[in-house]
Formats: sequence, structure tokens, C-alpha cells
Amino acid sequence: MGAISWAERGTAVRACRTFTGRCAVAAAALALALTGLTGQASAAGREPMPADPTLADLTFLTAHNAMHNTEDQGRSSLAAPNQPHRVARQLDDGVRALMLDAHHANGRVRMCHAIPVLNPCGSNADAATVFTAIADFLDRDREAVVTVFLEDYTTADQLGAELGALLAPDGRLGAKVFRPDAAGVRENGWPTVSSLRESGHRLLLFTDDTAASGRDHGKNRLGFMAQKDWTVENYWSMGGGIGDADWSCYSRWDDVPLTREEPGFRRLFVMNHFRDVPMYPTYRNDNTKLQDRAENHCLPAAAKKPNFLAVDQYGDGNPMAAVDALNTYTYR
Repeated sequence: MGAISWAERGTAVRACRTFTGRCAVAAAALALALTGLTGQASAAGREPMPADPTLADLTFLTAHNAMHNTEDQGRSSLAAPNQPHRVARQLDDGVRALMLDAHHANGRVRMCHAIPVLNPCGSNADAATVFTAIADFLDRDREAVVTVFLEDYTTADQLGAELGALLAPDGRLGAKVFRPDAAGVRENGWPTVSSLRESGHRLLLFTDDTAASGRDHGKNRLGFMAQKDWTVENYWSMGGGIGDADWSCYSRWDDVPLTREEPGFRRLFVMNHFRDVPMYPTYRNDNTKLQDRAENHCLPAAAKKPNFLAVDQYGDGNPMAAVDALNTYTYR
């Protein structure tokens, strides 16, 4: 393959945002070209992206506090919104994983970033509305794979009452949920994206409720996996809304180090890249440095490539550029 310019690389990668099918082949070819340009891919543990990549090979743009956005929050939109657009627009713009907070308020499970006095959650969007938007998107984009990370303050009964109809076997999302426990991921590894597309199981659901580890737990029966069983995740904050950032990468869970590996099974790596409070222009500047931190700080700390890059205000600082760059190679 001849030399490829950085402009040509950018055009091709942007055309392959969904990173499935023919796009994976294109990215593998691009990775080979990049190896020749940098001379570092093999030495650093990088390998060309496989033609048929698995979930563990890929990186996805992730919206932190996706529900706390200026279009959905109404009167609370001025309380440091984390994102610029409603969930449906985020997905249309290329976000492929959503971090959502679930609280029970006024008789419903609501997607809400609880802030005392400023935002007590009672008037926020209900979870069924947000998950219906996810269903609508998956119906529009038959190649997309979407992941939900739930910061969960609900009971199994509350979550079931809110989402049970959508996640039932005959519901709009029930047949789309991929269950790593039932699929034997611990024994066989993560599936390829192409196999998820073929099966139609293109929605992954995680909750931080560790009780969902049990197959008989109500949240597990809905399709929510206990996140600590399947991922590693770095500490959630780089510091205050202004000033220098702490780029150190260490686990947010004392009992699950970033380097945790099990025989035949590689945990997905959720990389948080945001501050205590989203403030402009801090989040823009942080997002422009996302690739640097991912490759030079968090990848070495975890001995694996981040699979989910979680940011505030995804529309500023072009964090998708970091996603595109990481999707030109895999890391073994």
C-alpha cells in the first residue's frame, strides 16, 4: 500500500463512524499505513484493526450524564449541563454509549442528575421516554451498537415498572438486548460487531447495582448486567471545573484494578475524561487532549485500550477525533 496522507486518513475514518462491515476493512488498511508512518504500532503493542473487530477491539464516544442536557432539562438546564443536546440527537451525532442517572421521583424512574435544591428530579424526563428514544434510533440505524451505563438509585421493582414493557421479549427493546452472561462472553470473549448486527442484539445494558450479578435479580432479568462484572473504569474526575487537570489513571473501584484480566476474557475499559463540574472553556480544552491522555496515560495504566471515552459536552473540542484515531488499531 502506498503512502497515505493525514487528510486522506481523516476523510476515510470519518466516513466509517459506525465502524461495522466494510468500514472495519478500511480501518484495518489505514492502520497498516499508519504503522509505516509512525514505526511504533507493533512495538507499543498495537496491531492493525481486524477486518471483523470485536467489541473489545473498538472505542466508542460516550456521553457522561447524557440526560443532563440543555434540551431535556427544562428549568434545570442552567445547572451546569453536561451535554448540549437531547439523547436522540446525541445518538444521531455519533455518541454510542450513554451514562445515565436513574432516580425514582414523583412515581416514576427519572433520568436525572440530582442536585439539591437546583434539580431534585421530580420534573425530569422519565426513563421510558429516554429508552424509547434509544429504540427509535436503533430502528433508524441498523448498524449501530449502543451501550447504556446506569448510575442506579432505583429498586428492581421500580425499574421494572418503568422499563418492563420496553424490555419484555415482545417489547421494542427486549429482542435487541445483548446479554454477555447468557452469551458465554467470559468463556468465549466479546462478540464481533458484525455478529451483533446479524443477531439484532445491539443494545448493552449495565447498572452499577452489584446485586444485578444474580440471574434471578429483577434488574438482571430486565437485561441489566452488574457493570463491575464486565468492565474496568478509571476514577471519574480530573478535578475542579477550572485549573489544571489530574491526568493520572487509576481505578474508581478498589477491588477491580484497571489491569484486571481473567483467562480468556478481557474486560471492557470505560475511560472517564471530565471534571467535577463542566465549565467552558475547560471542557473544550480537555476534549482536545482526549487522545493524548487515552494513549499516553490511561492505556499504559490499564494495559488495554479504552473502549468507551466518556466526556462532557461532546460537541466541543472534537472528542470524536480521538475515537477515530483509536479505532485505527487494536491493542493486545
